[in-house]
Amino acid sequence: MEPTALPLAARDYLDPLAAEMAAFEAIARKADLSVPVPAQVSRYWQLRDLVAHLGGIHRWAVENIRTGKRARQVPKPDDDADLADWYRAGADLLLDELARTDPDAPCWNFSTVPRAAGFWFRRQFHETLIHGRDADLTLGELRPVPQLLAADGVDEVLRVMLAVGHRWDGKPVTTLTGPVTVELSDTGHRWVLTPSGNRVPAVSGPRAAAADESVAVVRGPAQQVLLLLWQRLPFADGTHLVSGDTDLVQRLLKSQITP
Repeated sequence: MEPTALPLAARDYLDPLAAEMAAFEAIARKADLSVPVPAQVSRYWQLRDLVAHLGGIHRWAVENIRTGKRARQVPKPDDDADLADWYRAGADLLLDELARTDPDAPCWNFSTVPRAAGFWFRRQFHETLIHGRDADLTLGELRPVPQLLAADGVDEVLRVMLAVGHRWDGKPVTTLTGPVTVELSDTGHRWVLTPSGNRVPAVSGPRAAAADESVAVVRGPAQQVLLLLWQRLPFADGTHLVSGDTDLVQRLLKSQITP
């Protein structure tokens, strides 16, 4: 049986986005916001910085969608703001904007995919999902991610983020020595990364044919692979997911393929 096509339809992200927002808001209301986040998330942030960041990114996305152009500034809360309230207000602004937006409307995005508003439905869902798991890692209780949504997150990293990976820190993405396969054991999705002669590898998938001579294979459940690609799962804890040239995979991940 063929794995589910990815990405999902733009409006299929709205309900999962609302649920992720509600869970993040609940953390912001109940947790000690002075707790430092794990080093793999940021060496400098407390939980309050994570809340402020995500609330600002929601508002930034709203401006991108409204104007169709790149918003220059990510809003920040006032020093005396109640961060949970401020986050909730930004979440509601985004949900309202997406609800009345045609996903096919022209709109800027930072990748090489078509410049349509539908990009932001998916991107804001995964932004919220990842930062929600950042909050979980901070508090020591990691919530599960539904398999298909985790698989979609892997697809976004490999086919949207990686395409502009050299922009995140100004350094080139590691050059591959041969094909690298990423395969999800629970959903059946597969991507193959191959050397391209360009700044980033060529990527086929999410239903790619198996590569005959992969120099490395990343294989495991969708959630674990997603967290590994986002470097939320420390590489030392994720080596069981990698076979073949593990050093190449580690260098690729350290290339800052996600923002």
